[in-house]
Amino acid sequence: MNYQRVYDQLVTNAKNRTVVGYTENHHIIPKCMGGDDSNDNLVRLTAREHFMAHELLFKQHRTTKLAHAWYSMLRCDPNQKREFTSKQYARARKAHSDALKISMLGAGNHFYGKKHTEETKRKIGEANRGESRSPEQVQAWIENVAKKPNSKEHRAKIGRKGLIMLKNINTGDCVRVDKDTAKSYNRDTWKNPAAISPKKEICQHCGMKTISLNINRWHNENCKHNPNRKT
Repeated sequence: MNYQRVYDQLVTNAKNRTVVGYTENHHIIPKCMGGDDSNDNLVRLTAREHFMAHELLFKQHRTTKLAHAWYSMLRCDPNQKREFTSKQYARARKAHSDALKISMLGAGNHFYGKKHTEETKRKIGEANRGESRSPEQVQAWIENVAKKPNSKEHRAKIGRKGLIMLKNINTGDCVRVDKDTAKSYNRDTWKNPAAISPKKEICQHCGMKTISLNINRWHNENCKHNPNRKT
């Protein structure tokens, strides 16, 4: 397959259209190959196209940096909408692993040509061996630390027993207070998080009512009833 020709066609098609919905910025010439952040070097791609673009770039040039860039497409933050198959994951993961084996050999390894000093070796050995404590030391620790009661203020600060969790339905703030203090909170605004029903939305294509997380992932633009959905 001519990977470069397929890649060029993908970029050309993306430049000559307007996409409605979720897209991601892509560097036509990757930064690791001398590309910059100019508008001429950027194109908006769908999540699927973006993943394909990095796969094509790696298969064409076979560099370690392009392997890492392709593998990075598997990592998503909450604002990104990427999905990939197990085969796509396996290919990207293998390319990344093979690239690491190459880049970490010889001078590529940050510890190449270096040795630990005798002092460092001694410290590592002592840390790994550890020092055993005598029964007297163990019992002294139990009596002075483990059984030592914390102050009332300390227990109130870190403890949870007897405290109630309240969440502000308007701001999302959470507090943990005792029962007496909880009575002073406006219970129309401050509620137990477990009793708050998640906000639900309606899919514009199939009409299903579900929580926002499902709406964003499986419905609206991604709904199987959407005639314009990209598969």
